[in-house]
Amino acid sequence: MYKKLSNIDFKYFIGQKVTEVNTEKNVPLGMTFDTAGLIIECPWRLLVSNEIMIGYTDCIQSSDKFSHKNVKGILMEKKIVNILHFENISDLVVEFEGNIYLELFHDSTYFEGWTLSGDNGFYLFTLPGGTYDFS
Repeated sequence: MYKKLSNIDFKYFIGQKVTEVNTEKNVPLGMTFDTAGLIIECPWRLLVSNEIMIGYTDCIQSSDKFSHKNVKGILMEKKIVNILHFENISDLVVEFEGNIYLELFHDSTYFEGWTLSGDNGFYLFTLPGGTYDFS
């Protein structure tokens, strides 16, 4: 299967910076931007200069060493420079300044995976099975 980019316009998010990252234990990773938000309930990884700095599995398997606090330390105040959405598998890549990438991988046939929303009414989320809905 190849990855096909969707035609969704993400201009609203470009230039927004991370203003908060959820650091509570046992809850999904979530973050707030200037006028938007992202909730992640699927596997993810955070890369800096093409090196994985932390991922979903690290937080689950080595919670004494890795947590959402690590994500917060890397992403706070970083601006979004690009967003890529792959429609046939509902993966999302958020590119931040400083060569930082947050990659989300929808992996469930039963659960939703992630939700990206904006105060302007933008609402994009993944559905069970890897499809998505957008309004």
